Amino acid sequence: MYIQNPEYKKIAFSMIAQISQIQIQTNEKFNVCLKSISNAIINPLKISYIKKDKIESLQKHANIKIHSTPTEEQRNKYFNACTLRKFANHYFTTEGITSEQLEQFNNIVIEATAAANLLLPKTLHVLDAEHIPQIYNHKYNNDNNKEPFTIGKIEGLFIGEKSDINASCMQGKPKSYFEIYTDLNEDTHAIKMAILTQGNEIVARALVWIDKPTADIDRRKKQRPKDFYIDRIYSKTQEHRADTQTQLYTDLIKYFNIDTNIDNKIHFPPCYNRYDIANKIEAEQNTTKQIFFSNSCPFDIELESDNYNYYPYADTFQNFNTYNQTLSSDQNSGSEMLILENTNGNAETSTIECEQCNFEMDEDNSIYIEDDEVSVCEDCATYCEDRDNYILTDNAIYNSHSGQHHHRDDLDI
Repeated sequence: MYIQNPEYKKIAFSMIAQISQIQIQTNEKFNVCLKSISNAIINPLKISYIKKDKIESLQKHANIKIHSTPTEEQRNKYFNACTLRKFANHYFTTEGITSEQLEQFNNIVIEATAAANLLLPKTLHVLDAEHIPQIYNHKYNNDNNKEPFTIGKIEGLFIGEKSDINASCMQGKPKSYFEIYTDLNEDTHAIKMAILTQGNEIVARALVWIDKPTADIDRRKKQRPKDFYIDRIYSKTQEHRADTQTQLYTDLIKYFNIDTNIDNKIHFPPCYNRYDIANKIEAEQNTTKQIFFSNSCPFDIELESDNYNYYPYADTFQNFNTYNQTLSSDQNSGSEMLILENTNGNAETSTIECEQCNFEMDEDNSIYIEDDEVSVCEDCATYCEDRDNYILTDNAIYNSHSGQHHHRDDLDI
């Protein structure tokens, strides 16, 4: 059933008014009946209109009266439909206008189109791991990867020019950076990419980590909350961020049939607008449960390899244990650990080299010698009571009488 959207009509009238204010003349031949314009039946993003001379012709020759609120049958049968841009190009005469007016005209139409897009419902899509690199690779202002793309039956996907998702540190990076996401041990774990779309635009995305193989995920049965971790949710705009994040979260709960009744907490990844999200979830789910924001996941993720050419920056699973081939949210140290906190495709080691003896050590166990401005291992550092600080062992002289160490430069020897 067709329903006129009053918000769409406001957007169309606002666009017309703004263009008129910059002194661009209307096209007298395009004599549209403005009172009857609305969103089209065939496409909610298109504008439905009829010319005044057609209204007069229908009444004169067919005794059909078109009012400001036409019936659905009349709108479908006698009205035209086109994009807001095409309508603006017909309604106004752009010939002879200045370059400044043309730029203003285009910006007004772009903003009106974006506002109309926001009226569309947001639709959840849950994508397999193989598509994760494509989602991250796309970026509006990159010449080589800005074109809309298709995943399965979802055609023309894109991320808008002014979307905050474009500002994500990993958006637009090479697909090779995300190989690790496509190389999970499928016998133990699964990962999905959840996106919300409005029309063809991606307005939110989040990784979903699952502590069971894909083959064991039966959405016909209730799933345990502790088997799922919804990672940080990136969204299009700050204005609608909490609403969008809350929808993606609740849609995923429904999609995977997660039984939230068996957990006293609602888990959510940390984000700066956590209180807005908490209020939204409490209101929508009518719950008094504690909403728990944490980037600590209760399970680790097994991978198929202990080494990759490139690595992504990871929000939650930043710790890669190359010895047992697992990703973890828990901070660990050791020569086998890599830290995924770079955006350049490289991983950081959790060990550093002693600047005195070149011994490899955990960074947390290093000692900084202020006088020499070096980081050394415990064997190369000695505490000096006189200076109330550590000094290089090579510079330490032991006093067997006092049992203390002194710096050789402080002694008259």
